Amino acid sequence: MIQSVNHLIELMMNEQDIEMFMKAFDDFMKHASVEEKNYVRRESAREYTKAFFEKKAAELEVTVDYYMQEFM
Repeated sequence: MIQSVNHLIELMMNEQDIEMFMKAFDDFMKHASVEEKNYVRRESAREYTKAFFEKKAAELEVTVDYYMQEFM
């Protein structure tokens, strides 16, 4: 039993490990936030483009597929 407790204590993080983990986690969260904003930007642009093509196709009274084949 004592040997298994000592093994668990060896596996625990010390102050330096915790500090390094917190810095790495903070860096990860900053990058994740940037990637989330990039995703939202890409999706917004994609939705805008889709709506634009749908509007133009409706103005010409053709399908979106036809509009893109003939005018793109």
